[in-house]
Amino acid sequence: MKPQFTLLRALGALGVLPVLLLAAACGQTTTSARSAPEAASNAATDTDQRQRYAVTASVLENAAHGPQLCRAMLLMMPPTCSGPEVVGWDWNAVESQSDRGTRWGSFHLIGTWDGTRFTITEPAKHVGSKDKPIGRDEDTADFKTPCRTPAGGWEPVDPSKVSHAAEERFKALAEKDPEYAGIWISYPKGLGSGQTVYVLRFTRDLPGHEREIRKTWGGPLCLLTAKHSGPELEKVRVELERRVKAKTPGYLGVGSDPQNNRVRLYVTVASDHMQRDLDRRFGTGMVGLEPWLKPMAFTAGGGVRPPIATR
Repeated sequence: MKPQFTLLRALGALGVLPVLLLAAACGQTTTSARSAPEAASNAATDTDQRQRYAVTASVLENAAHGPQLCRAMLLMMPPTCSGPEVVGWDWNAVESQSDRGTRWGSFHLIGTWDGTRFTITEPAKHVGSKDKPIGRDEDTADFKTPCRTPAGGWEPVDPSKVSHAAEERFKALAEKDPEYAGIWISYPKGLGSGQTVYVLRFTRDLPGHEREIRKTWGGPLCLLTAKHSGPELEKVRVELERRVKAKTPGYLGVGSDPQNNRVRLYVTVASDHMQRDLDRRFGTGMVGLEPWLKPMAFTAGGGVRPPIATR
């Protein structure tokens, strides 16, 4: 199983966008004005209709279209973008870049969603490459080492077995093991520190797997147990991609999540109903929803607070 999710996590955590930019979005539009009695009698409906969402995303406008919230962005000069229309956008109120009739920028946004358009409800905030995306689950940006630090620190146990070739050999051998459940890189001194530790999951016999890995790899290593094996996760991933995709509103993609030993299903908007269906079909915890639109929770005073965590 290819550890595709590691790259996706890293890019999302950093706000770094390569050739394809997957961003997050917002919203759900309000209804037309009604009389006070009618509004009072439909309080539950009003709450649903005024749902707001948070997102960190690029907005782009060119001669072909007005402001769009970029779900996918091709980084050329000038860049191009695909995504829903942004309603209420004002370039004069934000920092942006421009080139040959194209204008764009990256922003923290809050707004509503009607299924096709994103409507701004608060002033957009310009963000840089080092700003943390809002509305993102903490676990999707967790690069800490989950194992206890060895007495001598995270140093190679055998420097003669630390090379690119050794790295590729041990990863290839691990991925062929039927008990293998995933791999990623952690950073014990923080992301960008340069010090890395390979973290691998297996369904059983960690000591035995460590002995096998040490025959090839001498660098820092952290092993964890897993409930589901790589083949199990891959079977679910393929099922989602082949059959669930067509039946899932707002489907954006699917990827493996070795850190949480599950599969991630990326959608425009997530719901409890959608998660319950996935739990019934694949087992509780096997598939986690990752919404593009991060819902803001309502406060007792009628306002909103930061995005609700998803799983």
